[in-house]
Amino acid sequence: SVYGISLARTARDQYRNSSRISRTHLQQGDLLFFNTRGGVSHVGVYLQNNKFVHASTSGGVTISDLYDPYWLRRFVGVGRLNTEPGVVKQ
Repeated sequence: SVYGISLARTARDQYRNSSRISRTHLQQGDLLFFNTRGGVSHVGVYLQNNKFVHASTSGGVTISDLYDPYWLRRFVGVGRLNTEPGVVKQ
């Protein structure tokens, strides 16, 4: 729990525990979900101007462009966290 908000460990569970948001309504801090290994398997945090920060075992923490063909092909959706502290769906 950081800043009083609990976050599930896996990208899949984070996707399940967030509200769906249209890509046209992105806000800083929204979660971007991707299918990199079958199903929702990767998550990044939206920054601004179509950029997001994420981490991988091979590249470490990096900033990428949402409209890069690699990420766009794998894009699943946008999730917004419930801002009510301590809320995690099981």
